[in-house]
Amino acid sequence: MIKFYYIIIAFLLACPVNVAAQSNDSIELASPFDFPLLLSGNFGELRSNHFHGGLDFKTQGVVGKPIRVPADGYISRATVTPGGYGRALYVTHNCGYVTVYGHLEAFPDSIAARVRARQYAEEAFSVDLSFEPYEFPVKRGEVLALAGNTGYSFGPHLHFEVRAAYGNEMINPIRFYHKLLKDSRPPRAHSVAVSPYPGGGVVNGGATAVTRRMRGSHLGDTLRVWGMVELSVRANDYMDNTNNNYGVYSIELFVDDSLRFSSRMDGYSRTENRLINAWVDYDRYIKRGEWYQHTSVQENNPLRILSPDNNRGWITIDRERVYNVELVLGDYHGNKSRYTMALRGVRDSIPSVESLDAHYLYWFLNNELSYPGMRLSIPRGELFENALLTVTEDSTVRNISRRYNIGSKIYPLRGKGSIAFEILDTLQGISPRKYYVRRVTKSDSSNVGGVYNNGWITADISQLGCYEVGIDTFPPTLKPVNEKKWSRSGVITFAMGDRGRGVKEFKGLIDGAFVLFEYSSKSGRITCNMRREKVRRGLHTLQLTVTDNAGNTTVVEKKIRY
Repeated sequence: MIKFYYIIIAFLLACPVNVAAQSNDSIELASPFDFPLLLSGNFGELRSNHFHGGLDFKTQGVVGKPIRVPADGYISRATVTPGGYGRALYVTHNCGYVTVYGHLEAFPDSIAARVRARQYAEEAFSVDLSFEPYEFPVKRGEVLALAGNTGYSFGPHLHFEVRAAYGNEMINPIRFYHKLLKDSRPPRAHSVAVSPYPGGGVVNGGATAVTRRMRGSHLGDTLRVWGMVELSVRANDYMDNTNNNYGVYSIELFVDDSLRFSSRMDGYSRTENRLINAWVDYDRYIKRGEWYQHTSVQENNPLRILSPDNNRGWITIDRERVYNVELVLGDYHGNKSRYTMALRGVRDSIPSVESLDAHYLYWFLNNELSYPGMRLSIPRGELFENALLTVTEDSTVRNISRRYNIGSKIYPLRGKGSIAFEILDTLQGISPRKYYVRRVTKSDSSNVGGVYNNGWITADISQLGCYEVGIDTFPPTLKPVNEKKWSRSGVITFAMGDRGRGVKEFKGLIDGAFVLFEYSSKSGRITCNMRREKVRRGLHTLQLTVTDNAGNTTVVEKKIRY
């Protein structure tokens, strides 16, 4: 106890104020590898519902490269998940930072033993362990773990993060490693969209966005605009010695030499991750998979990396003249590219809001809509902006509920709204637990859950779109993979899937005793390495049970020889 007390005192004296540590550029972190650094991904790249929170270091195309500790500290956390970071370690440093290491191939033996003990104690693959400062201290330069390809990783690399030791602040790690990365290539814009403010502007005589590809450093033609408009840009950054593309570090928008908008990706809070959906053209991303970043800021988007003018980045075109626009893209190494375009103010009529859509929802009010067999609730503050909303029933689909298309475009929510459907035709013998709400697209559907009560099922939703009720009576699937090789390799492999609400849990027994199966969400396979799990040679009885979120269960029992 006395030893622990002195360790804590020493740690607090080493970093008395975390905010100071964040702003102190004199702090140095050593390279995590012994070879030259190259990136496959940079900090702040646009991802689904979040920013990329770190740097992805290449590992020369292989797993197993030793990772070195960048500064003195201690291993404070270890996690195992089927997706996400896979195997991951967290190191708390004496200088006020926490570094994170994702997609690891292997933990240190001492950590691996603790993780394995927890997995067997909880009879679960996914675990999350925290450690005290005195348990696993580490020194700058020593080997921490081995880089890998676990979790939601599609090639060997190290996902590396720098966080503030307290709070949710994510810090751009490139500030510590830019001198070790060669970069003489500036970002490049591929195309620009000019969009009118709904009910407040027009572009080329219309109330919809006009997209143009960049031709060199200038937009090919002059657009006719009137009222309030904004620009959004599709762009990437590039670096020397790689073929990868990256997120853009900084964006600046000038109109007639006046700065109207800027962004700098130096850091953000993890609580701000979903705000990415307001910074990008979310509807275009969902429907086309294209990332366009706005140079305007929606009324309810407090993302701190964005700095608009008093008009929130919107350009007011109210004179019949040419407005000169310049877009400047930059990277952390100071490389910049500049693009110019001309917007010609031409007086024109502007369609009213009422002529565009049926409902006008306000982000600062509670919004409740009710239709036959459907109720929608969007609490105050959950919309990023006022929404022009159409709600239409798809009359061609009516099974156990109606199907509704909510919105002519897809609006993301800051947090959650709720949608409720009346069950029109209950099926005899089907438990209400089997009902669930699903979001429907042209190509597939996805489960959003739901709770049944008194003839209605209600679910939380994070975006508007097309929704209906589904029934999940299908048990999960389990299919042996290369079964003939199990005896020789010692590795049991099954392909696991579910058609409805998704797999909730799985459990493997050999001769009635729990044995650890590992699950990879990217491959959809669960595996058991019998040698590693110390299964003795001989004939055994395997029982594998998988249950989905609707309560459907599949059990496979078979004799196996090892």
